Amino acid sequence: MAWRWLWGVGLACALAVGPARAAEFKITPLPSADALEVSGRIGSRFAASVQAALDAYPATRVLVVRSRGGLLHEARKVAALLNARGIAIRADGRCASACAVLWAATDARELTPGARLGLHRSKWPVPLPAPLRVLAEKRSDRANVRTFLAAGFSPELAARAAQTPSSSMYWIGARELKQERVPFVLE
Repeated sequence: MAWRWLWGVGLACALAVGPARAAEFKITPLPSADALEVSGRIGSRFAASVQAALDAYPATRVLVVRSRGGLLHEARKVAALLNARGIAIRADGRCASACAVLWAATDARELTPGARLGLHRSKWPVPLPAPLRVLAEKRSDRANVRTFLAAGFSPELAARAAQTPSSSMYWIGARELKQERVPFVLE
């Protein structure tokens, strides 16, 4: 029972503190006036920044993303925001790690023809004692698998994401996603 308390305290501290980094993402309105482009690492304040941009550009109907990944909890917050507003997500280029989870967790999904999603196991973003880190990463992996399954990924593909080491990447594109019968629009 003590380990649950300790795990909860460690998790709360890690989420509250997070890694100290400057904003590593850029949000740009696109000329079409109904799209915003987000590129860079999904860091702290990502969700708040996307929300502020959507508030500033209320005609936005699609969020175009290019990202190597970042913080899963920020990615999940943005997916919830997009779903609540009925905004689609479009992966353009490489969308890896937390970006792929963001894409899968959003109800209305699009891909550009050359887009690739990069999948792999979770890696905890802050230093934790090994037992807590392992628990946090396994819990995160289970949540990611549930997200991929809910998006229409096959159990095999979702499991592959959880089995690919965090130091590596399993890349999939539109053709593989169509074979998997994952619902999305090719833009």
